[in-house]
Amino acid sequence: MVFIAGHRGGRNLWPENSLTGFRNVCREGVDAVEFDVHQSTDGGVVVIHDPLLDRTTFESGPVGERSLRRLTAMRLRDAGDECIPTLDEVLDVFSETTLELHIEIKTDALGNSYSGLEARLIDQIKRRGLERRAIITCFVPGVIETVLGLSPEARVLISLDRRSAEMMGGIEPALTQLAAIPGCIVAVEKSLLGLALPLALKMLGSERLGAWVTNEPDDIAYWLARPVRQITTDRPDLAVSIRRQLETMPERP
Repeated sequence: MVFIAGHRGGRNLWPENSLTGFRNVCREGVDAVEFDVHQSTDGGVVVIHDPLLDRTTFESGPVGERSLRRLTAMRLRDAGDECIPTLDEVLDVFSETTLELHIEIKTDALGNSYSGLEARLIDQIKRRGLERRAIITCFVPGVIETVLGLSPEARVLISLDRRSAEMMGGIEPALTQLAAIPGCIVAVEKSLLGLALPLALKMLGSERLGAWVTNEPDDIAYWLARPVRQITTDRPDLAVSIRRQLETMPERP
């Protein structure tokens, strides 16, 4: 069975990275939820995708230049009175579930890693006993190396798209480098993976491979039928429905 992860809590259904979205996605029958973390000036960890506040809040400027208190008072767009949630608030939502938590470490507005964010995230995961359920993800291999240096047993995932593959010398050198990280899942942007699927399967195997972001019905059905571990989608409702349909279809002789 291909795992289904609700991207940013299911952002095509509810406000992305919102507590409402996270609560709702729990009821959709998904296997995992994906969300993003940034760090405040005073070391707080908040859940928001962009390094800038402009798109998803009524404020502007870099997330990393605001205090935790200020960030958590900023209202999210199209989310009523909801404000930017802290990591603790989001983990509270999932505390009574069995969902995998795909927690993406983001970089700041200048593309720099946040000092100490990896350690703070690992500490919260361990403090809550989520080591088996949490998968720490990032586009930056160096961040994942830091995570594994701090916690060698951590579950990790690296995201790969055409731009990040280019920076690593192309898709084959990129997959070679990532395959050498023991147990690391590699989630590849769907159009790139469509071109490189035989190579990726040869180098990683199906259990270490994911596709993102699959949103249209035909697209979802295509990737659910491929030999991959997981898909990430903004339409978890569609993905779960399509998977059920595929599972009830008789096998071809």
